Parts: sequence; C-alpha cells; structure tokens
Amino acid sequence: MCIEKTYESIVKQVPHAPIDSLEVVKQVEEYRQFWKPKETKIVLLAESHVYTDKQDYEIKFKRFVNEIIPNYPQHFVRFVYCLGYGENEILERKIKNIGTPQYWKIFNSCVAENEHDLGFHKILKTQTPFLFQRLRNKVNILRKMQEKGIWLLDASIVGLYGSGTKNPETIKRIIEICWDNHLANMINESQPKHIIVIGKGVENILSSELHKLKIPFATIPQPQARVKRQEQLENYKNYQRICSKLC
Repeated sequence: MCIEKTYESIVKQVPHAPIDSLEVVKQVEEYRQFWKPKETKIVLLAESHVYTDKQDYEIKFKRFVNEIIPNYPQHFVRFVYCLGYGENEILERKIKNIGTPQYWKIFNSCVAENEHDLGFHKILKTQTPFLFQRLRNKVNILRKMQEKGIWLLDASIVGLYGSGTKNPETIKRIIEICWDNHLANMINESQPKHIIVIGKGVENILSSELHKLKIPFATIPQPQARVKRQEQLENYKNYQRICSKLC
C-alpha cells in the first residue's frame, strides 16, 4: 500500500514525468524484499533502478532459474537485484540488456574479504564466461550481502535512468515524494548502523533529511562517474573497508 500511495503521489504531483508502470515498480520492490537481510547493518542508497517498459516487464525467466533460486520473482526489470538484468541467456526472449556491471562490482566489494583482491572476475562475462558459474557467483554474493546485513535501497521507486526524465527539478521532486512517503520509513524501520550514499546527486537532494536520521552516512561517487581508473578502484575499496568494519 505504501508503494501504491507513493506511486499515486508521483503521478499526481509530477503528471508529465515518464515513469514505469505500477506493475514494474511493485516487481522492483519484490526483488528488493527478496534480498532484504533479517538485520540491516548497512544501507546502500542509490538513485533508482533503470526504467523498464511494459513489453520488457512481460518477459520471464527460463525454468531452470527457479531451480537455482526457489521462489524467485519471475518478471524482468532493469534492476541489479534481478538476475536477468544483463543476462539475456536466462530470459525467455532476448532484448537489449547490458545490465549494470558497475553495481555488481559494488556488491562484490561489499562482501570481499580483502581490499587488495576484490574478486571482480567472478561476476564479469569477460572473465567468467560460463553462464551457470557466473550466476552461482552472483547468487553467492547476494546471499553474503543478506547474511552480512547489506541492503540496497533507492531514493526513487520509479526508474529515473532511461526514462527520458532529465529535468533536475523533476528528479528532485520525485525523490522528495519518495522520501516523504516511503524511503524514510523504510530506513527508520530497518535502523542500519550506517548508510552509504551512491552518488553526489542523491546526497545533494537528501543531505538534510539524512542528517535528521542521526545515522552516520558517507557518500561514494557513482561508479560510472568520469574519474580515473585508480580513483574508481579506490571507491570500490571504500565499500570493502566500510562493510568489513561494520558487518
């Protein structure tokens, strides 16, 4: 109901913004809840999933996926918690589906035991080309995150990337609506020890609200930000340092 109320508020207050269907938004939330830890210690706070149109949402997984992960949600959405995002081989129909390998690097960094060996090879197609091994590796990472209490939340319940929404004021308003109606409650209920904000854009919009929570937070630049390779690697190492210290 909270998701529906938030969605209705966005439609009413930002009527011309191109947004996902409510079915897509609910499916994204189902994936998020599927991987929710019993006890949340660290929240990774990103901006949003990637806009998913109705045609892509209708795509489902091949049967063997349910054997790997029983009771897993079945609809495709462009969201890192959805294993089909970036993995066309497990979908019933192939589509343009690059995925977000940079977020898998974040996840892998969060559960890595050594900052000098983050283990990216396990989740990259170029270095682990065998599908089933790569899927098992990804599932293991998600389960480790769940066990350690690391949970991904988004500032917006609707996809802001790829939707055509480029107006900064529109993005800001949508995030504010989501905070007031949904996100603040989720964070307060989970009571994490720490929040890692992914990207300066989210921090700029929610900084004052995050301070009100009295929960320590740090901001790490977006993984696709235009920075030197060494800086990107250092950012991934920061995830490992924070998570290994608090989880």
